[in-house]
Amino acid sequence: SGVKVDVGIELRPSGEQHLSVSVRDTGVGIPPAELNRIFKRFYRVPSATALRVKGTGLGLFIVRSVAERHGGRAWAESAGPGRGSTFTLELPAAPGA
Repeated sequence: SGVKVDVGIELRPSGEQHLSVSVRDTGVGIPPAELNRIFKRFYRVPSATALRVKGTGLGLFIVRSVAERHGGRAWAESAGPGRGSTFTLELPAAPGA
């Protein structure tokens, strides 16, 4: 599409017993009202871009479900449309890690 998007990945301790990995991009961003909805089964943010991109709306639902089954969590943050997004997955650290 000719649009340059930068992506960064960060792995860090999160508290004393968890690790988190965050993926940050400079892409299209997410409207604040959509941040919790994007983790619902089959949900896709309504936009012109969504019409051109294949997908079922299950990816983030699966990520959050797996995280929760392992005692973790997953969430998204964005300052809004055109301002990029950050997706974070937090999981318990392995014993002795």
